[in-house]
Amino acid sequence: MESLLSWPTEDGAEYTRTDIVRWWEARRLHFNAYVGVVGIFGSAIYAGIANACYTLGWVADTVSSQRRPRIGLYKAGVVFSLLLTALPGVWAVVAWLMTLITGHKLD
Repeated sequence: MESLLSWPTEDGAEYTRTDIVRWWEARRLHFNAYVGVVGIFGSAIYAGIANACYTLGWVADTVSSQRRPRIGLYKAGVVFSLLLTALPGVWAVVAWLMTLITGHKLD
């Protein structure tokens, strides 16, 4: 039986569109499992770090206590976190646009 991670061979054989779709679909469950595991662990690590930074917000607020929460500190933290979370997607779009404009991939 062919391994689910093997690549199509260069044996010169021609495949029908149906054969090609079957080849891809036979690997879908494994693909989803790989992506899911990486996504769960990556998301869990990111969420842990983000919550540690959130905790530093109230620590900083209580150390320099003014007897009330600093709303500006909270807002700045939220905006920074949202920008940091969106950064990979923004960078991907910028890289794609630069590739379209220049005709060269960014290295």
